[in-house]
Amino acid sequence: MKNSSLLTRGLAPLFGLVLFVLLWQAASGFYHPVVLPSPLDVARSAVKLAANGQLWEQGSQSIARGLTGFGLAVIIGLPLGLLIGLSPLISSLLRPLVVGLQVTPLISWLLLAMIWLGFSKVPSFVVFVTTIPLVIINTIQGVKNIDVQLMQMAAVFRINRSRVFREIYLPQVLPYLLAGIITGLGTTWKAVAMAEFLSVSQGIGAKMAVARINLETADLFAWTFVLIVLGLITDRLLTYLVNKKLRHWM
Repeated sequence: MKNSSLLTRGLAPLFGLVLFVLLWQAASGFYHPVVLPSPLDVARSAVKLAANGQLWEQGSQSIARGLTGFGLAVIIGLPLGLLIGLSPLISSLLRPLVVGLQVTPLISWLLLAMIWLGFSKVPSFVVFVTTIPLVIINTIQGVKNIDVQLMQMAAVFRINRSRVFREIYLPQVLPYLLAGIITGLGTTWKAVAMAEFLSVSQGIGAKMAVARINLETADLFAWTFVLIVLGLITDRLLTYLVNKKLRHWM
């Protein structure tokens, strides 16, 4: 019975994917390939991009830009979130700024970054300002939900600060932080592609812009699926890290 349940869970996503491809193939028969290329056209385009080295060359640049911006967001956002969550004074000073960062339109950051930094640094900057509010807000939420009774017990028994952080703060803040990281990683690939689309000549987003201009819709689909795969891979890697390396802290 258990094996049957596992088999069903494994086949269900595969069946959904096959159904999607079949519906896509059927729909593509009613439109010109410039409007809606078939799955086979997109597969051929992806193979071509892989064979001529474009897939790795452009993909690696987008990955580097995205991870640079997001890495800085985590490095800066985590301590800021802890400070804001722990200090009412710092919260009153900085929380409005964090909310302001979160609600500022992406296009505004794009245009400002072009003026402030020059075109080459725009993608990493846009990823940074787009994802740091997610890290900060989730960290604040984790701090706010720390068990008060555990903190009182730690004070009564005079447990040192490093142990309090390791055994009380970390296990209770980590799930919220990971939720912010997962959401941030999903946002990273969308933000870096949008920034590259409008600001640089290399990277996945830039090649999507070229494909649009040349009406190479199959290439546009192929690059889009590359971004989706990047999102899925980073999500799976993070899930693996949580399950295998961080589970004992949670």
